Amino acid sequence: MIDLHTHLLPNIDDGACSIEEALKMIEALHNQKVNKIVCTPHFDPTTTSLQDFSDKRAAAISLLSNSKVVLVSGSETTLHDYLFNYPDLSPLYIGNSRYLLLELPFGKEWDNEVFKTLESLLRYYDLFAIIAHIERYPAIKKNENNIKKLIEMGCLLQLNTNSIIDKKLRPRALKYIKRGYIDVLASDCHNMDKRPPIINEAFNIVMQKLGTEYSDRLKYNAECIVNGSDLRQKTIYIIE
Repeated sequence: MIDLHTHLLPNIDDGACSIEEALKMIEALHNQKVNKIVCTPHFDPTTTSLQDFSDKRAAAISLLSNSKVVLVSGSETTLHDYLFNYPDLSPLYIGNSRYLLLELPFGKEWDNEVFKTLESLLRYYDLFAIIAHIERYPAIKKNENNIKKLIEMGCLLQLNTNSIIDKKLRPRALKYIKRGYIDVLASDCHNMDKRPPIINEAFNIVMQKLGTEYSDRLKYNAECIVNGSDLRQKTIYIIE
């Protein structure tokens, strides 16, 4: 099993604050039979350079050389026009794939500029976008048609495992999965306290509530993403 979205690299963003906490997070995922962890620290092109980010990420990963789990480099990149200042964004991709985990604006609405910037990014760099924690955006909660726009553009959608574990958030999360919106689950873990690395419990809930085929597909998709397979074609099921 793979956790595709984590913030366990020490002292690089708002995730793990020490090597000790990072190792505890890795241990927790290892105990849940996670065999690969994609390290996706935040990259905001308005506040740091790509080179500085890459250097800090490499240094942080080197501190965890004794990890029991394979660590794969990646990023959670903020969508912004400044990204076009770089001729190559591959250092931000997940491992050796063409997948880029993107964080979209948290405004209540997404205007045409958001979709225009995203579409230009996809075309210019010929990359595959995964939209991080799709269920958290106010623009999605207000207008579910924005999900369909993203899918029509070829984006994959990631959902946080805590949205399945939390009983209040669970109905909407399961609805998104059942409709075929969601391509991958990930913990988006930041620490061992408020945002811990819990992933297996969410898959068990999906299996119990929707069936093994759903949980198996979500696990398989994460493997395909790390391996670089193209998953952009999918079916949406409108089930009320």
